[in-house]
Amino acid sequence: MMTEPYWWDSAGPPQPTERRELPKEVDVLVVGAGLTGLSASRTLAKGGKSVLCVDAGPPGIGASSRNGGMIGGGHRVTADTMCARYGKQVAARLLRELHLDSTEFALSLMAEEKIDCDFSRTGRFVAQWAPAHYENSARDLDRLQSMVRIDAEMVPRNRQHEELTTDLYHGGVLYGLHGGLNPAKWLAGLLRAAESAGALVQSHSPVTDLHRTGSGFRAGIAGTSVRAGEVLIATNGYTAGQFGATGKRIFPVPSYIIVTEELGTNRVRSLFPKDRMIVETREKHCYYRPSPDGKRIVFGGRAALFQAPPWFFRRQLTGLLTGIFPELKGVAITHSWKGNTGFTFEMSPHVGKIDGLWHAMGYCGNGNSMAPYLGYKAASRILGDSNGETAFAETPLPDRWWFRGQPWFLIFVDAAFRGRDAWSGMRGRLAKRS
Repeated sequence: MMTEPYWWDSAGPPQPTERRELPKEVDVLVVGAGLTGLSASRTLAKGGKSVLCVDAGPPGIGASSRNGGMIGGGHRVTADTMCARYGKQVAARLLRELHLDSTEFALSLMAEEKIDCDFSRTGRFVAQWAPAHYENSARDLDRLQSMVRIDAEMVPRNRQHEELTTDLYHGGVLYGLHGGLNPAKWLAGLLRAAESAGALVQSHSPVTDLHRTGSGFRAGIAGTSVRAGEVLIATNGYTAGQFGATGKRIFPVPSYIIVTEELGTNRVRSLFPKDRMIVETREKHCYYRPSPDGKRIVFGGRAALFQAPPWFFRRQLTGLLTGIFPELKGVAITHSWKGNTGFTFEMSPHVGKIDGLWHAMGYCGNGNSMAPYLGYKAASRILGDSNGETAFAETPLPDRWWFRGQPWFLIFVDAAFRGRDAWSGMRGRLAKRS
């Protein structure tokens, strides 16, 4: 059983950078060398800034190289909720950036930098766990499409097998501008692009101290001191307490992934007739897809909202997989791993500045497109470039008085989610019988 991401088999694991003497002073210090930090570093360096991008481990060792390998816009906050929170005008801009601009930016970046990351535009099918979910999604899609022109349609239950060969769900929503990729190759391509632009990327260089000094900041990094005019925190689900107020506004949610043994392209295609990326609406939030070569199934989900041991989450995910596809009982699991996603209390990403520190984070499990996009936006704002305009800088990034960096509350949320899934699943079974 491999306990490292399946993606690393073909891309190789994230590697330490060559050790170099750190500069005494830079224009911008970027903390975190994942998709956000590398995209920002590339933009800043191309804009003429001296940039140091540091990471506590190898670049991309976190969620950037170990996620589920899906790319596309959208999230679980409804259009109506966003309108109620921010007003229709700002909500429409947020929705456009979420569903269109972020993905289009990521695809243009792949093309410009010639990044081969096994991208395939497959579409994404959002499977509805209960009949009420389908009805709510249909209403929300109508509302969304009245505000943003997106390629999406409802697929009723009697057509579900066109997208996914299971009877578990109650139809779904099909989104066209979505696809799959190898996140480790996507990360490696952005690393090359950032370094080619002139950014200095240094691994195994945790920031142990960060404080204001004059008009800038002084950072303690790997036993030395670096002065920076600006600092961008790009750590998302790995944000630590030393980053001040930012760390009180984002919390890590673990996500877990397993991969089956090779099943063969015919068997996988029989389950995924159109090679779609699949996400579901129950609180366990299972997400799954064929591997890029079409021979395996990559299957992830919230097996727990706490840091679960490997034996526990493997058993949980295997049970969820065979609950969807009973014909896979007995199939061997060859890879299993976990990583942290970064969530905000309003379930929406954010870019901005708090107590003098810039940040871009809170992708809520949608980082392959949003992370490089908001990294670019944050960098453009630092440069004073009009390209930095984004609605994600106009919304609040709230904290909670009872949260001080340790997500103690997630174990209670986990119990509540399991109860909600059980209730909605029972209602769904009753609906099928009637």
